[in-house]
Amino acid sequence: MNPTSFICERSAEYILVPQVIEELRNKFRYVVPIYPWISREGSNISKLVNGSYSFKVLGLYPRRPKLLPNDERTIIVKFSEQVIYGAKASQKLGIPIIAGCPLAKSFWELSKCEDFLWADLAEFNADDIDYCAVINAQGVIAEEPEGYFFKDTGRVSEIIDRSDKHFDISTFIDAIKEIKMSSRGAGHYIPMYFMGGYKPVYFLLANP
Repeated sequence: MNPTSFICERSAEYILVPQVIEELRNKFRYVVPIYPWISREGSNISKLVNGSYSFKVLGLYPRRPKLLPNDERTIIVKFSEQVIYGAKASQKLGIPIIAGCPLAKSFWELSKCEDFLWADLAEFNADDIDYCAVINAQGVIAEEPEGYFFKDTGRVSEIIDRSDKHFDISTFIDAIKEIKMSSRGAGHYIPMYFMGGYKPVYFLLANP
């Protein structure tokens, strides 16, 4: 039987985002997590009230902990085509991007989760599509590829520093459209493609 999860990506996101915010606040005064919709964060009113601000951006793809019914000790984390292609497009546009997964095996473990798998998606390439990290009960990744994963969120600060790119709301919206279309293999913007499939959480980062 194939591994499957007891939560969706949005549920994982609720656990992951506070961890990333806590780390980013060591570096930035303003840390704004958003899950953007073009008709909301990209709307005319959003551009009006946010148009004068400049910010850096970090992306996060939440990943689900997948389990096997006959093995309660192992967690499997998959990195799909959309995640890897989206991350590559993001990096080219000046937005560093990571992935994260809470290492929990039930709702109740999730509620007090302190163990996470973080991935530096800059290390992944097309050969890694559908790669699965297999994590045992001790948190050890089987045949771990060098440089792909980290446990200490302090590395997020280093990842942010790879890009000096700053955005305003209009250039940011243009960028996330391109990222989403690249992740779906589309050469131009298709609104329905933006709504479906995997989409990162983005952190807008600034200092006064």
